[in-house]
Amino acid sequence: MTIHRCRTTFLLAGAVVVASAFTSPSPKSSSFVHSFVHSKSSASDHDDYGLFLSFDLDDTLFPIDVAVEDANVALVRALRELGYGEVENEEMIRHSKSIRNELRARKEVITYTDLRKLSIQREICRVTNNQAFDDQSVIDSAFDAWLSERQASADRNLFPHAIESLQSIRENYPGIVIGAITNGRGDPLEMKKLAPFFDFCTSGEDEDVFPKRKPDRGIYEAALRRFEKLKGGRPATWVHVGDDLANDVGASAACSAKPIWFCCDDPVDETPKWSTATTEELEKRARLNEEAKKLVKAKISSLKELPSAVASIF
Repeated sequence: MTIHRCRTTFLLAGAVVVASAFTSPSPKSSSFVHSFVHSKSSASDHDDYGLFLSFDLDDTLFPIDVAVEDANVALVRALRELGYGEVENEEMIRHSKSIRNELRARKEVITYTDLRKLSIQREICRVTNNQAFDDQSVIDSAFDAWLSERQASADRNLFPHAIESLQSIRENYPGIVIGAITNGRGDPLEMKKLAPFFDFCTSGEDEDVFPKRKPDRGIYEAALRRFEKLKGGRPATWVHVGDDLANDVGASAACSAKPIWFCCDDPVDETPKWSTATTEELEKRARLNEEAKKLVKAKISSLKELPSAVASIF
């Protein structure tokens, strides 16, 4: 999910991803939710003061397959160093799929963080033959190793022209606010190369967002609240950049953004091995993708094209 590619994002499961088009009800948040919104002040007061540029992260600024593969290696290494020498990543993927299916059956939703921690716990139970294992400090330590490497790998493997394009946009629009809007745990403020360019990150796991992840409009409305906190009002013009038609193009457009679709010429539509999406969910996603194509304001196949695409809208 390692080359830059355009891919159709698949629904994981009704239990894990909010399966509405652009709106959904708001069930109670998980007690495990971790808030990790970061923000920093923007001091500029130019004519471009009301401009807002937001980015999806995974497969928009870096290849998520590479970041997750590296993080999984770090996770297995950490668990083995903790004394669980027989753990296997493939088994944790199997646990994750089982948990998703169980949640779907119960119509429950949990965060991706809790999903991974539960998978870690089940793998330790498997290798120790101790179904009562519940040492949260071990689980947290292993997860932290996974998350740290996810951020580091993303920063190491940014797509070509990511930094140059961000520099150009910052120079051309000194008063602009740049934010990230992501369903997962990637955070540009935790990545050394990206951090200087971003004002905040809104995640689908933030307390004021979960479970309203993309394509729900709730996550985008939360990002607008971050903008308002920085600037004191709504953006005059808002551009959102992302690789996913339904999650990024369609969902952001429904909230007044002008979407830039980042898609290379090598589409990949295979179902990820961790997916538990049903045929019905895949068909619904295909319909949303087709609808979203009509809302694209600009399409780019390389981040080198991003400054020109942004300028054509701003």
